[in-house]
Amino acid sequence: MRKMRPCSAILLIAVFLCCGTAFGSKAYVTDSQEVTLKNTPNSNGKTVIEVPPGSPVELVTPNQWVHVRYIKPGGETRDGWAQVKFLGAWPPDSSVARELGEENKALNDKLSTMDKEKAGFVQKEKELTDKLTKLNAAYEELKGGSTNYLKLKSEFDSAKTGLASAQENMQSLLQENENLKLSQHIHGFVAGALVLLLGVFLGWAGGKRRKRRKSLYY
Repeated sequence: MRKMRPCSAILLIAVFLCCGTAFGSKAYVTDSQEVTLKNTPNSNGKTVIEVPPGSPVELVTPNQWVHVRYIKPGGETRDGWAQVKFLGAWPPDSSVARELGEENKALNDKLSTMDKEKAGFVQKEKELTDKLTKLNAAYEELKGGSTNYLKLKSEFDSAKTGLASAQENMQSLLQENENLKLSQHIHGFVAGALVLLLGVFLGWAGGKRRKRRKSLYY
């Protein structure tokens, strides 16, 4: 164990005097090694516990030997006597530096984790941006395709209507053609019948004329 400087001891005693003997005042182990807590205020006392460097203790009776209470990390308390030269009003620089180093390491670990999360978010944002770009391109293509589809559908409907009209006209022409053929057949039949009747009439008239001539001779 290292010895306490006179100025530090005077300062610690002044703090103890200001605090009086009030129960619960705090001090810190300033030695670089563990401090032995005795069950009596002398070096011959039985060791109660070894208090780690920088550990806080509660001052019970400030004196050359101080009655303190040490609270273990698990919450268990131990009372005992420690020499005042090993105690101080503030934690030792080594403990503060160690705590700051641990906090700094924790902050660096947290910063590293946040950097990784940030990189993940950036990658995710890039993937979403690329996906959105592809979706926009597909939408524009689909929109252009729908315009062409509507145009083609309009042309198809117009062609379908024209085809239906052409079919109706063709049916009308076919009907007129059939009617014309029928009319021609009728006209031919009538003409043939007239020719036949005319031939019969001429034959009858010729025969009658011949009979009349014979009667004149006889």
